[in-house]
Amino acid sequence: MRLIEYFSTFDRVPAVPILGYPALAPFRLNSSTCLLEPSKHVKVVEYIRREFDVDALLPLLDLTVEAEALGATVQYREADAPQIGKTVDVKGVRRTHDKVRMPIMVRAAKKIRELSRDMPTGFYVTGPFTIVGQVIGLMNLLKLMPTEPETLLPILDFAEETASEYARQLEEAGVDFIVVAEPSSSLISVSQFNEFSKPHLRRLIQSTSIDVILHICGRSRHILAEMVNTGAAGISIDQNIPMVDAAKAIPSNIMVFGNYSPVNLMQEEPSTIRVNVLRMLSDVKDKRNVVSSTGCDIPSKTPTANIKAFIEASKSIRREQQANR
Repeated sequence: MRLIEYFSTFDRVPAVPILGYPALAPFRLNSSTCLLEPSKHVKVVEYIRREFDVDALLPLLDLTVEAEALGATVQYREADAPQIGKTVDVKGVRRTHDKVRMPIMVRAAKKIRELSRDMPTGFYVTGPFTIVGQVIGLMNLLKLMPTEPETLLPILDFAEETASEYARQLEEAGVDFIVVAEPSSSLISVSQFNEFSKPHLRRLIQSTSIDVILHICGRSRHILAEMVNTGAAGISIDQNIPMVDAAKAIPSNIMVFGNYSPVNLMQEEPSTIRVNVLRMLSDVKDKRNVVSSTGCDIPSKTPTANIKAFIEASKSIRREQQANR
């Protein structure tokens, strides 16, 4: 079943926040241990399902897997998502074999899918444009677009092949959908997005037969229409695009995920979160393609009570039975 068919059956708003690292604390795990040991990763995701009662399962967000496969080094943090350490010279981009973590993550995906039973299970893949920015450095990427596109395009093709391979492996592992995170595309113009990002996203999305949700955090309003044209089954947006505006711009057969501020979720009181969730969803609550989520990854220090307030408030919003059908 396609995700939009699944979520459209709900008589309330579904809740699928980008939730992972806050769940490490109860296990006294650091991020590297969890990400490198599938059995521990699965325990954390199982806890998320049990403790927070989300409507779809996602792993911990790690957008360094593909970049590491192309030669970049990774810096692990104690309780949050890993970051890129050293980048690679443009001429040195290559596929490595000694430190590729794709098989580890694919094993985790298979185990997570086994525990999820009838609940949709997704996994993250990094978008090609963002991968290249990680591998050669974001500033180098932005400089090469106008000055040396002929140098940049083959590297983007290489990143696309790596991401597509990863997506196919995750599909074979049994996941129901993939979230392609392409945050660096929010930094470029519409014409640059159409030349350097969208073609690779389209082919990446076409490389798998399961649903793909395109997540571009940051200021992405200017490319929203082109995001829709990638062929993604859903669009995940950051908090700077009001949900009502996104719902108007995105066709009803494409899902809209969003878009509570993760920073606000960490800092606000639960009572404030409940009020703001109702406000965020008030004008879109009857649209069957809307899923309540966060604009990006929830910080590790976010209190459990705040996350529960977000999910409970989202799920308390009822839908009209015939709305948007």
